[in-house]
Amino acid sequence: MTKWEYKVHVVDNDGDGADTFSIDFLNELGVQGWELLHVNKLQDAANADAELGGTRTKRVALWFKRPKED
Repeated sequence: MTKWEYKVHVVDNDGDGADTFSIDFLNELGVQGWELLHVNKLQDAANADAELGGTRTKRVALWFKRPKED
């Protein structure tokens, strides 16, 4: 039976402390064997552009897994 290890990475749309999104970062995780499982929205923020109104996603958690090495 395969055993798994898990990793959570927080991505921030505003760059105020958490990492910003990078396709290169995701590709590097793929090279290391990590597979994206799920994305959780953690925080919303008001749109800066009043014409857009409402909110936008500000921060998300990316959940990864890969087979655990013995």
